[in-house]
Amino acid sequence: MAQDFLVRRIRESVLRLTQNPERSHEAFESVDTPVRDSIRRLARSRISQILQQLRAANGLSYAQVQANTGLSQQLIYDVEYGDRRLTLEELQLLADCYHVAVSDLLGIDIDTQ
Repeated sequence: MAQDFLVRRIRESVLRLTQNPERSHEAFESVDTPVRDSIRRLARSRISQILQQLRAANGLSYAQVQANTGLSQQLIYDVEYGDRRLTLEELQLLADCYHVAVSDLLGIDIDTQ
């Protein structure tokens, strides 16, 4: 239900921008707090699911991921279950552990050139 609301709001925003492109520089603070919160929850949920799947696909236990990254087992568990956000450094350690790029975990293309 929250996802339906978010999808509807994103579609409305994209439609407004295509109809009125000069408003594309609208300040982030003007975006509704519930929308920002929904985006954050979805992003955290996506990262959590990807990390769970990568750990399982690599056949690694929490202890093995801890040994490979230096991150605590509790931190890894909390991130996988959406209770904690990662720093960029922690994200890089997990990406290295699973042999994937940070951009793959985030689901975005990062141009490093």
